[in-house]
Amino acid sequence: MCLTIPKQVISFKNGVAKVKSAKGSQEVGALIKVKKGDWVLTQNNVIVQRISQKQAKEIKSLLRNTK
Repeated sequence: MCLTIPKQVISFKNGVAKVKSAKGSQEVGALIKVKKGDWVLTQNNVIVQRISQKQAKEIKSLLRNTK
């Protein structure tokens, strides 16, 4: 089973998005349209899904409560 942590897009250019999470920022590939401020899930350094801010908060809350 794979686990992915919600990340927020901070910039996007030429199919590459810079995203941030609690652990810092990184560049990932984007095969779907995203824009600054979007919340996304990534797998193997590629955005696989866009999610709502509400979903991102729920996932982050669940992860905090499982530690």
